[in-house]
Amino acid sequence: MTVQGCVAFCSSVNYIYAGVEFADECYCDSTIQIPSVPSPLANCDEPCAGNSSELCGGMNNILIYTNGEPAPVLVQDVEQWSYAGCFTDSVDERVLTVAIDIPAGVTAESCLPACQTEGFVIAGLENGQECWCGNTLGNSSVHVSDNECTTVCVSDHDQYCGAPNRLALYQFASNSSSLPPATCAQTDIANFTLVAKLNDAPQVDRRVRWS
Repeated sequence: MTVQGCVAFCSSVNYIYAGVEFADECYCDSTIQIPSVPSPLANCDEPCAGNSSELCGGMNNILIYTNGEPAPVLVQDVEQWSYAGCFTDSVDERVLTVAIDIPAGVTAESCLPACQTEGFVIAGLENGQECWCGNTLGNSSVHVSDNECTTVCVSDHDQYCGAPNRLALYQFASNSSSLPPATCAQTDIANFTLVAKLNDAPQVDRRVRWS
């Protein structure tokens, strides 16, 4: 590990920060994550494992370099979709219950239309690479600071895709003429007749593949 080696690697994968820590560790990101705070430079006193004339941070102290490029953004609007804020989520109790698989990569521009196509009016980006959809937000979710939704999208390092257990939430404009239908388009198909429609669906994790 050297400072130059770490900086070169992080730049090659399109991050704006490179950090060296504990002599032989390298970390990349485009945001200095909460709850990190400035530390005295004297705490970064470990010689680099690959070049003892350089310092590579210390124990629980990271020496950070930046290339000065603009930070990623939380996309605010995509056509009829508007950003509603950062909301809590939980693996044990999902507040949006339908996950959309997007092979090309999750971004605001790919997740929101995918949810719309499936008939949903709420969409959320989470953990850098997850797309979640629903028509209501679970009661356990709490609105938190945008600073908690700063995990870079895996497929596009210029924007954020929520964070672990944090949804960057978007709402479809309810007054739009292109609002997804709320009722079944057909009640009779071939030899099948609609006999019931479940209004209060159970909270299950339904996987829908989007391409």
